[in-house]
Amino acid sequence: MQLSARPLLDNASANAMFVGREQLVNKLERSVEMGYNCLVSGPPGSGKTSLVRALMYLLHQRTTAWRVVFVRANQAASAAEVLQLILQSLGLGDPATDRPGAPPMSVQLVDRVAERVKERVDQDRARQLIVVEDIAATAGVALFGGLRDELWQVDAQWLVTTSSSHAPVLRQPPADVFFETTVELGALTRDEGAEVLRRRMTEQQFTELWDFVPAAALETPRRLLDVARELTAEPAVGGGRLNIGRGLEARSAVLAAQSRPAQMLAQELEALGGVSASDERLLTRLGWTRPRVVQVMAELEQGGLVDMREESTGRGRPRKLYQLKPVTDFVDSTDPAPPIDPGSP
Repeated sequence: MQLSARPLLDNASANAMFVGREQLVNKLERSVEMGYNCLVSGPPGSGKTSLVRALMYLLHQRTTAWRVVFVRANQAASAAEVLQLILQSLGLGDPATDRPGAPPMSVQLVDRVAERVKERVDQDRARQLIVVEDIAATAGVALFGGLRDELWQVDAQWLVTTSSSHAPVLRQPPADVFFETTVELGALTRDEGAEVLRRRMTEQQFTELWDFVPAAALETPRRLLDVARELTAEPAVGGGRLNIGRGLEARSAVLAAQSRPAQMLAQELEALGGVSASDERLLTRLGWTRPRVVQVMAELEQGGLVDMREESTGRGRPRKLYQLKPVTDFVDSTDPAPPIDPGSP
């Protein structure tokens, strides 16, 4: 049984478990072959990384030579930080130390990227694909909007992934023109969800739990695997499994009644786990200030969607850590409700 929620890699064994996005992989492959830049968006856990890795695996199998630069940009708060990460991946030093004198401006960094990419093209006779994964809206607009014309001079295609909450900003001028192909990852179909689990467990294991998987679990592959792990930890029969499915449906219904910002924050809490309102990862990913996070967190608290605990830091006031309530908190375990009907997403 392989129910880990970690993203798939770009190798044969991982590719064998890749399900439900094959048409999107083919669309991205055709796009980069035609010289188009691509933007992939989706909520946390929707499979953006696995999709990119599947594309990388496909490109490895093609006769056309490709070299891929892969950069995780989820901690980058500016265009300069993203460009420094790209230069590091291109083998041009550690961004923390490769700064003699005043730090170079973003335009200068683009020039260095262009020079290094040209060297690789001349040396390897291979086309270049630069993958920038999980970029925040602030850094993305500064890079692909503010430096759009400069980036067009780099002899490479760009594949960028971002959260659904950031994508609308990157689809507005001037960044929108940079991306000729856009892909939004939606929920899995019921057939796709079944195949995801079939490839990760025995047929008997699949048969024992599939009827307990609710439609809400198909919103993202990560959520489906989370639910599958919970279900496999429960007895073969009994109320425990029903509570997981009913609780997920109930929590999803409560969350659907919240504002769009509250839903965005809930997505990030589900991805990051327990975080404080001043967590830099959270602020960077959302592009919000701490007061804005506190304001929206209060809405989630009023809706009964988050738990808060205090953690001592050894000095000053304890910090408050928030996380989404577990799905089983949204049902009464003594409720004799009948088994859920999974239905269709």
